[in-house]
Parts: sequence; C-alpha cells; structure tokens
Amino acid sequence: MLTGSLLANLYTYRSETTVEKSIRAAAIMTAPRYECVASRNVIERGLKTLGIPLTVSGGVFYGQCMQKMLTDIANSNCQYAITIDSDTLFTADQLLRLISIIDQEKDIDAITGIQARRGKLVMLGTVDGGEQIGPDEKRIDWCGYPIKAKTAHFGLTVIDVEKLRHVPKPWFLATPNDDGEWEGSKTDDDVWFWLQWEKAGNSIFIDPGVKLGHVEEMVSVFDDNLQPQHIYIQDWEQHAKSC
Repeated sequence: MLTGSLLANLYTYRSETTVEKSIRAAAIMTAPRYECVASRNVIERGLKTLGIPLTVSGGVFYGQCMQKMLTDIANSNCQYAITIDSDTLFTADQLLRLISIIDQEKDIDAITGIQARRGKLVMLGTVDGGEQIGPDEKRIDWCGYPIKAKTAHFGLTVIDVEKLRHVPKPWFLATPNDDGEWEGSKTDDDVWFWLQWEKAGNSIFIDPGVKLGHVEEMVSVFDDNLQPQHIYIQDWEQHAKSC
C-alpha cells in the first residue's frame, strides 16, 4: 500500500484564509482490465499535483478489492483514505477542498462531492429530509455547508481512517432481496458499506460545492430535423426503430 504525506495549504472552510498543514493520505481505486485512458490521466494528474500516491486493484470482485486496500490503509499511519472510481473526473482543487473540510469539521467522518448517476440524471446517494417532488427527486435547501447523507458513492470520497478502524467487518457485502433476487430491495456492496458506517456511529456528507464528473458513453445521432443529439446507449435501439 502506497501512502504519502503532503504539505498542503488547506482551505480554512469558514473564512477565506488558508493554513499550511501536513496530511497523511493514500488513494485507492479498482479498475477494469481495459479502462478509459483519458479519465485515468485526469485522475493521476489531480493526485500528482497534491503528492498523493495511488494504489490500483484490478481484481474482478469489487468489494473484496476495496476491503483489502482499505484494510492496508487502516493498518498504516494514514489519516485519510481517498477512494476513487476509474470513471470519475475531478481536479486537485476539488480534492483539496474535501480534505480541508473533513480535517476541520469534526462532525464529518467521510465526505464526497455531488455526482450524477449514469443513464439517469439523478444524484448518486441518498439523504434524509427535503421535499419529495418526484419518484427520484427531492428539493433540498443548501446553505453552503455539506449535506448529511445516508448513503453515498466512492467516486471521490475522503474517509477518516481512525473512524474506519472501528467499523465491524465485512465492510462490503452484496445481499439479494427477500426473494433471493438481485433487483428491487437488494443491497449492493457500496451501499452495504455506508449502512455499516452509519451503524458504527459515523457520518457521511455530500458537498455540492464539489461537482464531480462521471464518464459515460453516449450515442451521437441526427434527429428527424438533421440536428445532432446525444442519447443513452440503452435507448439506441428503440430510437432507431422510431426513426
């Protein structure tokens, strides 16, 4: 496990000044055998700017890979574990903002940015409260402070390692619904982690001030008026039949 110590000018979250502080952090990422080179370049550039080393696991079992890498970090002297998805885009400044917030706000045990789901323009993660305005939509007032969530994602997430050490294992466990099927009320690996995280008394916050990119394949096609448009791949066949 690669760990690093960076001397960074952390944003003082509640004012416009900065404070120089040494932070011990390590980044981890699972990656497919073949991945998007463009997004990998963006990820490595952001981490290199801050001097944060990256460990990549190429195993097929996501939960096992994540738990092994996080366990290595928990057994080190790292303060913060940074999880990254290979299809997430971010800048060094965005990551530095997340590190700055979690290092100064003691009620925040893990923090991530806001990210849109692929194939459906809704936020990845769940939050309590707010006004339900649709099946997958809530209206939530944002005052500028990160929003407390119930579940989140691992696209770019900073985790307090001391809090992680006290979370019971397994940290990742996919479970089917009551009928034994992998649909509906099933629990995925990543969601399981956040439920266990909450049971251990820890918090996860989403910062809308950090708007993360989510790489997605789209189809470019001309419509009936010969105007170019983008559609989701899963909608392509139905679209072609209607043309």
